[in-house]
Amino acid sequence: MPSAETKLVINASPSKIWAFLNDFKNIGKCLGVVDETERIDENHAKWFLKDQQAKVTRTKWVKVEFTDLEKDKRIAWNAKGENLIIQGECELKPKNSLTECKVKLTFEVLGLLGSILKPMISITINSRLEGFIQCLKENLEKL
Repeated sequence: MPSAETKLVINASPSKIWAFLNDFKNIGKCLGVVDETERIDENHAKWFLKDQQAKVTRTKWVKVEFTDLEKDKRIAWNAKGENLIIQGECELKPKNSLTECKVKLTFEVLGLLGSILKPMISITINSRLEGFIQCLKENLEKL
């Protein structure tokens, strides 16, 4: 499964970052592949993928759930659809008035398409992570 991870420092408290990531709509927005979020309950939602991702992966939507919620410290999620799995996690550590974040994203296309798309995803996963981080900073450092 292609994955990428990095550490960064965000000029926001762990509680602000955790609250932002505790909303599936915000995570979906930052991933850059989600067109719409339909909340099921506080721990589950459906992400409807943007047309390009839906066509390439032959997956129109994924069901997403929080797999680890440790308030102000750690948050993790898993999204699974017909041919696609998206996983993410973020560990938060306060550093003076800033927060160190360790972020990991994983994308996997299943089935026959998986073997075809895995090399492409392996190449693009780092830019997907960079976009996710940029979105976090833009949204959190202005709060």
